Amino acid sequence: MPNTHPRIVSLVPSLTETCFEMDLGTHVVGRTDFCISPANRVGAIRSMGGPKNVDPEAFRAVRPTHVLISPEENAREILPLIEDCNAQAVLVHPLTPEDNRDLFTRFGALFDRQPEAEALVQRLDVALKAAKTCRDTTPHRTVLPLIWKDPWITVGHATYVAAMLDAVGLHVAPPLDGLYPRIDDLTTAAQAVDWVLLTTEPYLFDTTHVALLKAELHTPHVSLVTGESVAWYGSRVISAITDLIALKHRL
Repeated sequence: MPNTHPRIVSLVPSLTETCFEMDLGTHVVGRTDFCISPANRVGAIRSMGGPKNVDPEAFRAVRPTHVLISPEENAREILPLIEDCNAQAVLVHPLTPEDNRDLFTRFGALFDRQPEAEALVQRLDVALKAAKTCRDTTPHRTVLPLIWKDPWITVGHATYVAAMLDAVGLHVAPPLDGLYPRIDDLTTAAQAVDWVLLTTEPYLFDTTHVALLKAELHTPHVSLVTGESVAWYGSRVISAITDLIALKHRL
Protein backbone atom coordinates (compact mmCIF):
# COMPACT_ATOMS: atom_id res chain seq x y z
CA MET A 1 0.00 0.00 0.00
CA PRO A 2 1.32 3.49 -0.80
CA ASN A 3 2.10 5.82 2.09
CA THR A 4 -0.10 8.89 1.62
CA HIS A 5 1.44 10.81 4.55
CA PRO A 6 5.17 10.10 4.31
CA ARG A 7 7.89 12.05 6.12
CA ILE A 8 10.75 11.91 3.66
CA VAL A 9 14.41 12.59 4.31
CA SER A 10 16.28 12.87 1.02
CA LEU A 11 20.05 12.43 1.23
CA VAL A 12 20.52 12.73 -2.55
CA PRO A 13 20.22 16.19 -4.17
CA SER A 14 18.67 14.96 -7.42
CA LEU A 15 16.06 12.96 -5.51
CA THR A 16 15.15 15.99 -3.41
CA GLU A 17 14.45 17.80 -6.67
CA THR A 18 12.48 14.81 -7.93
CA CYS A 19 10.26 14.84 -4.85
CA PHE A 20 9.21 18.39 -5.64
CA GLU A 21 8.59 17.47 -9.28
CA MET A 22 6.27 14.70 -8.08
CA ASP A 23 4.31 17.01 -5.76
CA LEU A 24 5.95 15.56 -2.66
CA GLY A 25 7.69 18.74 -1.53
CA THR A 26 5.48 19.23 1.53
CA HIS A 27 6.43 15.71 2.66
CA VAL A 28 10.20 16.31 2.57
CA VAL A 29 11.25 16.96 6.17
CA GLY A 30 15.02 16.60 5.80
CA ARG A 31 17.74 17.12 3.20
CA THR A 32 21.50 17.54 2.89
CA ASP A 33 23.50 20.75 2.64
CA PHE A 34 23.98 19.91 -1.05
CA CYS A 35 20.28 19.71 -1.86
CA ILE A 36 20.01 23.04 -3.68
CA SER A 37 17.05 22.51 -6.02
CA PRO A 38 14.43 23.84 -6.25
CA ALA A 39 16.32 26.87 -4.95
CA ASN A 40 13.25 28.78 -3.83
CA ARG A 41 11.88 25.93 -1.70
CA VAL A 42 14.59 23.74 -0.19
CA GLY A 43 15.76 26.44 2.21
CA ALA A 44 12.72 25.83 4.38
CA ILE A 45 13.65 22.15 4.86
CA ARG A 46 15.88 21.19 7.78
CA SER A 47 19.39 20.11 6.77
CA MET A 48 20.81 16.86 8.10
CA GLY A 49 24.40 17.84 7.23
CA GLY A 50 26.41 16.26 4.44
CA PRO A 51 25.38 13.12 2.55
CA LYS A 52 28.12 11.09 4.24
CA ASN A 53 28.03 12.72 7.70
CA VAL A 54 24.41 13.01 8.74
CA ASP A 55 23.67 14.63 12.10
CA PRO A 56 21.96 11.83 14.10
CA GLU A 57 20.10 14.20 16.41
CA ALA A 58 18.69 16.25 13.55
CA PHE A 59 17.80 13.06 11.71
CA ARG A 60 15.87 11.59 14.63
CA ALA A 61 14.16 14.90 15.35
CA VAL A 62 12.32 14.96 12.00
CA ARG A 63 10.89 11.45 12.53
CA PRO A 64 11.31 10.14 8.98
CA THR A 65 9.21 7.35 7.54
CA HIS A 66 11.29 7.08 4.34
CA VAL A 67 14.93 7.91 3.64
CA LEU A 68 16.14 8.30 0.06
CA ILE A 69 19.74 7.13 -0.34
CA SER A 70 22.25 6.13 -3.01
CA PRO A 71 25.27 3.82 -2.65
CA GLU A 72 27.52 6.42 -4.30
CA GLU A 73 26.22 9.40 -2.31
CA ASN A 74 25.82 8.03 1.20
CA ALA A 75 27.87 6.10 3.72
CA ARG A 76 26.72 2.67 4.92
CA GLU A 77 26.71 4.01 8.48
CA ILE A 78 23.36 5.66 7.74
CA LEU A 79 21.59 2.27 7.59
CA PRO A 80 21.57 1.53 11.36
CA LEU A 81 20.29 5.07 12.01
CA ILE A 82 17.46 4.56 9.53
CA GLU A 83 16.58 1.24 11.16
CA ASP A 84 16.73 2.82 14.63
CA CYS A 85 14.10 5.35 13.49
CA ASN A 86 11.86 2.57 12.10
CA ALA A 87 12.09 4.27 8.71
CA GLN A 88 12.27 2.65 5.29
CA ALA A 89 15.52 2.98 3.37
CA VAL A 90 14.72 3.69 -0.29
CA LEU A 91 17.89 2.81 -2.20
CA VAL A 92 18.17 4.37 -5.66
CA HIS A 93 20.99 3.58 -8.09
CA PRO A 94 20.15 4.12 -11.79
CA LEU A 95 22.93 3.28 -14.22
CA THR A 96 21.36 4.53 -17.45
CA PRO A 97 18.93 7.31 -18.38
CA GLU A 98 16.32 4.64 -19.14
CA ASP A 99 16.52 3.41 -15.53
CA ASN A 100 14.72 6.58 -14.48
CA ARG A 101 11.48 5.08 -15.77
CA ASP A 102 11.59 2.53 -12.93
CA LEU A 103 12.56 5.24 -10.47
CA PHE A 104 9.48 7.32 -11.34
CA THR A 105 7.18 4.30 -11.26
CA ARG A 106 8.62 3.15 -7.94
CA PHE A 107 8.17 6.54 -6.30
CA GLY A 108 4.69 6.80 -7.74
CA ALA A 109 3.65 3.51 -6.18
CA LEU A 110 5.45 4.13 -2.89
CA PHE A 111 4.11 7.63 -2.30
CA ASP A 112 0.74 7.51 -4.09
CA ARG A 113 1.89 9.67 -6.98
CA GLN A 114 1.04 7.46 -9.95
CA PRO A 115 -0.22 10.28 -12.25
CA GLU A 116 2.89 12.36 -11.58
CA ALA A 117 5.07 9.31 -12.21
CA GLU A 118 3.36 8.53 -15.51
CA ALA A 119 3.73 12.14 -16.64
CA LEU A 120 7.48 12.01 -15.96
CA VAL A 121 7.79 8.68 -17.78
CA GLN A 122 6.10 10.18 -20.84
CA ARG A 123 8.37 13.25 -20.77
CA LEU A 124 11.41 10.99 -20.38
CA ASP A 125 10.40 8.90 -23.38
CA VAL A 126 10.16 12.06 -25.51
CA ALA A 127 13.62 13.14 -24.34
CA LEU A 128 15.11 9.70 -25.01
CA LYS A 129 13.68 9.75 -28.52
CA ALA A 130 15.33 13.12 -29.12
CA ALA A 131 18.61 11.75 -27.74
CA LYS A 132 18.47 8.80 -30.14
CA THR A 133 17.83 11.13 -33.06
CA CYS A 134 20.86 13.20 -32.05
CA ARG A 135 22.96 10.06 -31.65
CA ASP A 136 21.92 8.70 -35.03
CA THR A 137 22.21 11.91 -37.08
CA THR A 138 25.34 13.61 -35.73
CA PRO A 139 28.98 12.45 -35.77
CA HIS A 140 29.96 10.35 -32.79
CA ARG A 141 32.68 11.88 -30.62
CA THR A 142 35.02 10.34 -28.07
CA VAL A 143 35.28 12.39 -24.89
CA LEU A 144 37.32 12.48 -21.71
CA PRO A 145 35.16 13.76 -18.84
CA LEU A 146 37.18 15.15 -15.95
CA ILE A 147 35.41 15.26 -12.59
CA TRP A 148 38.38 16.08 -10.33
CA LYS A 149 41.90 17.50 -10.39
CA ASP A 150 45.00 16.89 -8.27
CA PRO A 151 44.77 14.07 -9.17
CA TRP A 152 42.87 14.08 -12.45
CA ILE A 153 39.94 11.67 -12.28
CA THR A 154 37.60 10.59 -15.06
CA VAL A 155 34.63 8.21 -15.27
CA GLY A 156 34.47 4.58 -16.36
CA HIS A 157 32.08 3.05 -18.85
CA ALA A 158 29.86 1.49 -16.18
CA THR A 159 28.79 4.85 -14.71
CA TYR A 160 25.62 6.87 -15.08
CA VAL A 161 27.71 9.78 -16.38
CA ALA A 162 29.09 7.67 -19.23
CA ALA A 163 25.61 6.37 -20.07
CA MET A 164 24.17 9.88 -20.22
CA LEU A 165 26.91 11.03 -22.59
CA ASP A 166 26.57 7.91 -24.71
CA ALA A 167 22.83 8.55 -25.12
CA VAL A 168 23.61 11.47 -27.46
CA GLY A 169 26.67 9.91 -29.12
CA LEU A 170 29.46 11.10 -26.84
CA HIS A 171 31.53 8.05 -25.96
CA VAL A 172 33.84 7.89 -22.97
CA ALA A 173 37.21 6.70 -24.23
CA PRO A 174 39.77 5.28 -24.08
CA PRO A 175 38.69 2.30 -21.95
CA LEU A 176 39.92 2.56 -18.39
CA ASP A 177 39.49 0.20 -15.47
CA GLY A 178 37.21 1.05 -12.55
CA LEU A 179 34.31 3.39 -12.01
CA TYR A 180 36.36 6.55 -11.43
CA PRO A 181 39.89 5.92 -12.69
CA ARG A 182 42.79 8.24 -12.05
CA ILE A 183 44.65 9.73 -15.01
CA ASP A 184 48.39 9.90 -14.53
CA ASP A 185 49.24 11.38 -17.94
CA LEU A 186 46.53 13.86 -18.93
CA THR A 187 48.27 14.97 -22.12
CA THR A 188 48.36 11.43 -23.51
CA ALA A 189 44.79 10.74 -22.45
CA ALA A 190 43.55 13.96 -24.07
CA GLN A 191 45.31 13.16 -27.34
CA ALA A 192 43.31 9.92 -27.59
CA VAL A 193 39.89 11.66 -27.64
CA ASP A 194 38.04 14.28 -29.65
CA TRP A 195 37.07 16.48 -26.69
CA VAL A 196 37.90 16.98 -23.03
CA LEU A 197 34.89 17.82 -20.86
CA LEU A 198 35.22 19.52 -17.46
CA THR A 199 32.25 18.97 -15.14
CA THR A 200 31.06 21.54 -12.61
CA GLU A 201 30.71 18.87 -9.91
CA PRO A 202 31.98 17.23 -7.80
CA TYR A 203 34.96 19.51 -8.58
CA LEU A 204 33.80 23.02 -9.40
CA PHE A 205 35.47 23.47 -12.77
CA ASP A 206 34.72 26.79 -14.47
CA THR A 207 35.63 28.75 -17.58
CA THR A 208 39.00 29.69 -16.09
CA HIS A 209 39.93 26.01 -15.88
CA VAL A 210 38.80 25.53 -19.47
CA ALA A 211 41.09 28.32 -20.68
CA LEU A 212 44.04 27.03 -18.67
CA LEU A 213 43.61 23.48 -19.92
CA LYS A 214 43.29 24.60 -23.53
CA ALA A 215 46.66 26.30 -23.20
CA GLU A 216 48.25 23.41 -21.33
CA LEU A 217 47.04 20.76 -23.78
CA HIS A 218 47.50 22.95 -26.87
CA THR A 219 43.98 22.24 -28.09
CA PRO A 220 40.73 24.21 -28.43
CA HIS A 221 38.74 21.04 -27.77
CA VAL A 222 38.00 21.59 -24.08
CA SER A 223 34.47 22.41 -22.93
CA LEU A 224 32.53 22.85 -19.72
CA VAL A 225 29.49 20.69 -18.90
CA THR A 226 27.27 21.14 -15.86
CA GLY A 227 27.53 18.29 -13.39
CA GLU A 228 23.76 18.17 -13.06
CA SER A 229 23.45 17.43 -16.80
CA VAL A 230 25.53 14.27 -16.57
CA ALA A 231 25.22 13.08 -12.98
CA TRP A 232 21.76 14.03 -11.64
CA TYR A 233 19.17 11.34 -12.18
CA GLY A 234 15.46 11.48 -11.41
CA SER A 235 13.45 14.31 -12.92
CA ARG A 236 16.60 16.22 -13.94
CA VAL A 237 17.30 13.62 -16.62
CA ILE A 238 14.69 15.21 -18.89
CA SER A 239 16.24 18.68 -19.11
CA ALA A 240 19.72 17.14 -18.91
CA ILE A 241 19.19 15.28 -22.17
CA THR A 242 18.21 18.55 -23.83
CA ASP A 243 21.38 20.16 -22.45
CA LEU A 244 23.57 17.32 -23.74
CA ILE A 245 21.97 17.46 -27.19
CA ALA A 246 22.85 21.15 -27.29
CA LEU A 247 26.40 20.36 -26.14
CA LYS A 248 26.77 17.70 -28.84
CA HIS A 249 25.78 20.18 -31.54
CA ARG A 250 28.37 22.67 -30.25
CA LEU A 251 31.25 20.21 -30.38
